[in-house]
Amino acid sequence: MSELTRMTKAELIEEITRLRSQNEGNADQPDANGKFDEDALFELAGDAEGDELFLVTDTGRFVFVNDTALQRLGYEEQEILGMSLPRIDPNNTRAAWLGRVSRLKQSDEPDVFETEHIASDGGVQAKEITASYVTYKSRTYVLCVGKGIDRVEGKRSPASTVRTREQVLMQSTSDGVLVVDTRGTITESNAVADRLLSVSKNEVIGRSCIDSRWRLVDSDGSPLSISSHPMMIALVEEQPIANRRIHMLALDGSRRMMMVNAAPIYDEAGALAGAIGCLRPYEDSTERKEQVRRDTSLNAMYRAVVQAMVTAGSEDDLERSVCEALVKHGNYHLVWRGITKPSDERIHPTVSAGEGTDYLMKIKIRYDESEYGNGPIGRAMKTQQVVVVPDLSVDPTYEPWRRQAERMGLHSLAAFPMQFTGEKVGVLICYSQDKNHFVGSELERLKEIALLFSYGIGVRRRADADRIMRSEFATQKMMLDIYNSTLPVAVARFDVREPFRCESANREFLALVDEPYRSTGVEGCFVTDIMYAVYHRDIYQRMAEAASGGETVGSDDEIFTDWQGHEMHWSWRIVPVPGDAGHQQLLYIGYRLDAGTLVAEDEASAATGNAVPASGDAADTPAVVRMSGPRFGARAKAETRLARFLEEGRILDANRAATALFGAAEGSTGISADAFFGEGRTAFLSEVLMAKGVGETVETASAADGKAVSCQVFSMPEDDGQQLLLICG
Repeated sequence: MSELTRMTKAELIEEITRLRSQNEGNADQPDANGKFDEDALFELAGDAEGDELFLVTDTGRFVFVNDTALQRLGYEEQEILGMSLPRIDPNNTRAAWLGRVSRLKQSDEPDVFETEHIASDGGVQAKEITASYVTYKSRTYVLCVGKGIDRVEGKRSPASTVRTREQVLMQSTSDGVLVVDTRGTITESNAVADRLLSVSKNEVIGRSCIDSRWRLVDSDGSPLSISSHPMMIALVEEQPIANRRIHMLALDGSRRMMMVNAAPIYDEAGALAGAIGCLRPYEDSTERKEQVRRDTSLNAMYRAVVQAMVTAGSEDDLERSVCEALVKHGNYHLVWRGITKPSDERIHPTVSAGEGTDYLMKIKIRYDESEYGNGPIGRAMKTQQVVVVPDLSVDPTYEPWRRQAERMGLHSLAAFPMQFTGEKVGVLICYSQDKNHFVGSELERLKEIALLFSYGIGVRRRADADRIMRSEFATQKMMLDIYNSTLPVAVARFDVREPFRCESANREFLALVDEPYRSTGVEGCFVTDIMYAVYHRDIYQRMAEAASGGETVGSDDEIFTDWQGHEMHWSWRIVPVPGDAGHQQLLYIGYRLDAGTLVAEDEASAATGNAVPASGDAADTPAVVRMSGPRFGARAKAETRLARFLEEGRILDANRAATALFGAAEGSTGISADAFFGEGRTAFLSEVLMAKGVGETVETASAADGKAVSCQVFSMPEDDGQQLLLICG
């Protein structure tokens, strides 16, 4: 005692702990000779009937089992002495056993109950157990005497019948079923669970549900922690857990995904008794089946978009087909495409599909820095990055549209900016009535569809532009042929890339260059070879300007001096045009203003004041008039066309035959069309403006002498207007 009084508090606690553990260890040991007396134990049982004998501690650990019990259950003595009662008796969980022991301590009467024991081969044996709280050789134990119950003739309690039904259900279900007590120890399992865990039933019962031999891991490969295990979550939170994924490592290191559903279970008093869990391979789960169904729909949606890419004609047909395919196969509530216009900073819908199309009529979306321009769609347009909003109700940037979105049942969206070879072609927006809808493989598939959609629009725009370019090329070629047949027009075609190689040139162009190119020709030569010609020293710079800007450059009246020192007045243009192979070229056009216009008058005609051509009769010389005017839309009315043309149209040049035919003053370049053709010619000009096609003939009585004149009309579009060429005979 004196030694204890000299111990510190910490040393005293350590000594008490050591003595307690020693006492508990001795309590579980047999008597001094290492054996229990079976006959003495049966005498302690009194009137209890049975041939199986168990001696267990208060905590349920076996300390003695007679040979009859060992033979019937099929366990070795050392094997069963290392177990606890719940390992072979799922009905007596640790919590239930502690409660039973507590009742035995308070009563002098034994407890008789029916239960089932699990044999080593997995079989279930029905037993009637008589349990008594006894003192044997100065230590307290629970003495259990058991006898088997005939499954056919034996009487079973209602509770036993319920347990039998539960057992049948567990063994017949296709899911693996595990039952654990409040500490997570497995007390019951079915054959499917044993197969999924790749162990025998003997190795399952009594083990923790997070035992390392199950080889359960997280998605990152680390061992599954207690806080992540669905069964333990159900025990701690006492809430059902649905469709939780866990991974199981196979012996070869590969992973197998399992779907786990778990729920807490309670005893008759409402206290937590444990938890039950159902395991199913992910491939057989409802979630997996839903994913397969969704993937099938996404594949059908992608095929529909590809088919639209092939079969749709115009850009309008394509975008309508794509939006309808997304709504049909993707089950989206609203899909639309928006574009921008130079006139404002709004995003304008071009086509929409789905039940929520009315939503677009009640909102406005911009891509500026206002509150209407910093939403998800505006950000997607400005940044050209995909923007996904999982929940529209909590996104602060969606505040201007939230009320309307809630009324329409829209809860999430994804905006996909569209580009083709660097050119913005709009934005594709999909809405869903589900939150967090645009994730995983579905989001990636929609990104692919947006890229495919952008490509389809870009290809169609390029084809339309190429078609227009080829039409313009045909018009230009016909006009140049007419020019060459009536006027001294210099024409040459150059490659659009520096140093501008000449593809072809006519003889009028050769008159503008020096020798030896005037004699040998300039085909295949670069402008840098001929740029020091007397007549046009800055042609290289002007071609570079036209090629880089993509616009027409030129002059209406420029004076060149030939090698003899004579001045020549030329109107010239360098125009980016499509070549006959579809690629861009630079077209040089030069028209000599002082050739075939003002020539010496015949002495006999001088007295009358009538101008005549230098050669040939006026009736044999075609009258050529070149005019500039505004461009008109396809739906412009005739009176609108005429009013604008009379206001803006100008005569670019006309030969002498034209001035004589229409009675205009010589040198009428720059005057209005109305002044050139005279009063009362509005009907004629209206027919000219309404002419369709290339070279359409227009009949008019506009000649100075009042006679009918037949004119062919040719039109050539320009960037800010058009040119009209009239060939009248």
